[in-house]
Amino acid sequence: SSRACSTSKAKALRNDGKGRRREKRSHSAGVEESAGRRSVLPREPSSSNKTSTYMDNHIKVMSDSDLPKLVSFFRQASPYIGQHFGKTFVLMVPGYLIQDDGGALDRLLEDVALLQNLGVKLCLVVGATASIDKVLKQMGEETEFVDGYRITTASAMQAVRQAAGATRIEIESKLSKFFPAGSARRHGYNRNSSKRDSSSAGARMKNGSTPPQMSMNHQRPPVQVVSGNFVMAKYKGVVGGVNYEFTGEVKNVWADAILQHMDQNQVVIVNNLGYTESGDVLNCNSFEVARRVSQALKADKLIIYHGEKTAQLNLPAWIGLSDDSFVWLSSSVSSDDDLDLVSKTRDLSNAKTGDRIIVDSNVPELSLAIQVCEEGVPRTHLINASTDGALFLELYTRDGLGTMVSMDLYEGMRSASPRDYDNLLKLLKPMESAGTLIQRSKEEIKEEIENFTVIEREGRLIGCCLLKKIDKSVGEIAAFVVHEQFRTEHRGDALLDYVEQKARNTGLKTLILLTTRTGDWFAARGFKRKGTAHLAHGILPEERLSSIDPDRKSMLFVKVLDTRTVGPPGSRIGF
Repeated sequence: SSRACSTSKAKALRNDGKGRRREKRSHSAGVEESAGRRSVLPREPSSSNKTSTYMDNHIKVMSDSDLPKLVSFFRQASPYIGQHFGKTFVLMVPGYLIQDDGGALDRLLEDVALLQNLGVKLCLVVGATASIDKVLKQMGEETEFVDGYRITTASAMQAVRQAAGATRIEIESKLSKFFPAGSARRHGYNRNSSKRDSSSAGARMKNGSTPPQMSMNHQRPPVQVVSGNFVMAKYKGVVGGVNYEFTGEVKNVWADAILQHMDQNQVVIVNNLGYTESGDVLNCNSFEVARRVSQALKADKLIIYHGEKTAQLNLPAWIGLSDDSFVWLSSSVSSDDDLDLVSKTRDLSNAKTGDRIIVDSNVPELSLAIQVCEEGVPRTHLINASTDGALFLELYTRDGLGTMVSMDLYEGMRSASPRDYDNLLKLLKPMESAGTLIQRSKEEIKEEIENFTVIEREGRLIGCCLLKKIDKSVGEIAAFVVHEQFRTEHRGDALLDYVEQKARNTGLKTLILLTTRTGDWFAARGFKRKGTAHLAHGILPEERLSSIDPDRKSMLFVKVLDTRTVGPPGSRIGF
């Protein structure tokens, strides 16, 4: 009987427990009891507080006013993300930035990790001057520099090895840092990660590389880093009676091995060490290494970080090498990272802006950028390492934040003059005969000659564009022609960009054009289709409407100019 009593008490307690739990559920939001069953139904918020309920359920990581800016940035960056995907970039980090106390290296490597995850193939060339000097000071040793090269004695070579190894380990450790686990869990990347990793091991990205892994079981770091004996060197030897001992010159770069690692989505680190055929290790100039690596990899870009010394030059946003923009002054240098890459004096005066920038050639970052570009790398970029996020603002926005060096995009562009009259007629005639352009009388061309912008190459006109002002803030583009032999060289893009700069500089805010056959090309460059031109009442001035031939059925295209970047034509980066 005692057992039966205790059993009934226990049963009553369980019933009481269920009753209490059921009572709690019935008072909780979204729980409904029906016929002994319970269903979980989300409570529908009223229309007045739907937005506030949604926002209250999300942690605000930025202010509401910043959210549109974030969306705008991604939309602006999306074309550049696609353009840079699968491209080969070489990043040069001078040695003095490795020992920077302001956190420049940490910020720089965070950008490197993000850039790699955006599908860019990366080779990181790092200098070691400051690290070598630090180790030598600890050893109580000093070294001498002659003509920009350190005389690397046997004891100094020990410091070089130690500094290079420490720098490599420091970079590897910082690039091994995982993304926050919470951010991966939010999007479900931690589920069945090992199964997914194994099943996708053979997957390839568009650039041929394997996709970056975010496996949360810590099987591999988010950025895989490799280094090796990629640089073959030779002894610098005795020059001018000076024995440089263990100082080397780059003989060759093992490009195939570097590219193979980059194809596997790995960041390759190349330092100042070079290896001889006899197995010796030499101390090479890191700027020379960056130059030779860029050449060997046929890099799409060389990106050079710099410090305050280069920042003080106040360089323009874009340097076109066929522009005479600089005067070089030669002087002595005293660093492993420094190299007088531009050996001859160049008298460079800027014909477009009238400015003249005097640059000391022992600023190796600018010297390297110019020489590498002249040797075939399409673009080089100078980026201030002290500016957080400068790499992305330079690469993923139109106007950038650093300095880009390239061959002159606007080579040969100028305003037309009366002496161009006959050549203009020859350039326009084929397009007029084909019906792509309207026929213009010789008198019309003579009257408008100074409103033409032309491209001249070796005494021959290969392109032209007419810019006419039809209202206080509205201009019209017409007679846009690039000779068919030069249409694959982006001459049209450069000409349009040059004319847009010219329009902005004269106070125009909107450009229009009428066309029958080339609308797609202009639409891809920001012009909006506005329908049939002769019916565009309220868009075009009545005087301009009255002059349009309705039988041509020309289409009207309109582009609102970005007036935030105003300057003389050819003074900015370009398209």
